[in-house]
Amino acid sequence: MAELELFEYYRKMCERNIVLDFQGAISQDMLVGMAELIKSKFSLEMHRTNLVKKLLSIFIEMAQNIAFYSTERARVDHIDKDVGAGIIVVTEKDKVYTITSGNMVNKKNLLFIIEHCQKINTMDKEELKQFYKEKIKLSRKKDEKGAGLGLIDVARKSGNPIQFNITPVDENNSFLVLSVKVQEDNNE
Repeated sequence: MAELELFEYYRKMCERNIVLDFQGAISQDMLVGMAELIKSKFSLEMHRTNLVKKLLSIFIEMAQNIAFYSTERARVDHIDKDVGAGIIVVTEKDKVYTITSGNMVNKKNLLFIIEHCQKINTMDKEELKQFYKEKIKLSRKKDEKGAGLGLIDVARKSGNPIQFNITPVDENNSFLVLSVKVQEDNNE
C-alpha cells in the first residue's frame, strides 16, 4: 500500500515540475545540508553561476524565515534546541524557478507581513535598494533581528514580486505561504 502512495507522490511531483521539496524542522545543520544540495544540483545542471547564486540565496532566506519565525516548533535533540518547522519547495518550468515556503505564523504578526510584502511589491529596483539601507540602519539602532530585511533581499535578488497567501488554521495561527519566481537575467 505504501509503495502505491509513494508512486502517486512521485508522479505528482513530476507533473508539477518539483525539483526539490522539504517538509519538517529546519535547523542550521539542515539548512547547510539543503544549501549544499541545491548548490551541487543546480551547479551541475546549470552553468549559469549568477542564477545558481540567486536561487541559493533566496532559498536560504526563505528557509531561515521558517526556522526563525514558524510558530510550529520541533525539538532538535543534537543541538538541544527548538527550531521552526514548515515546507519549502522549488519548481521549474520553462527555465523559470519558483521557490515557495509555507509555515505557521501567529495571527498577531500577519498584518506586518502582509503590509511589508505589499510595500516591497510596489518598489522598483532602486527603491528596494534604498529601503534595504534604511532598514539596516534602523535594525542596528534598535538592535532588532531582521527588521524585514530578508523579504526585501528576496525581492531584490529575484527581481519579482513576493506572492503570499494566508490560510487560517485556528484562533491563534494561520499558514503563511510565500512564493517568488526567479529567472536568469538576459545577460547571463
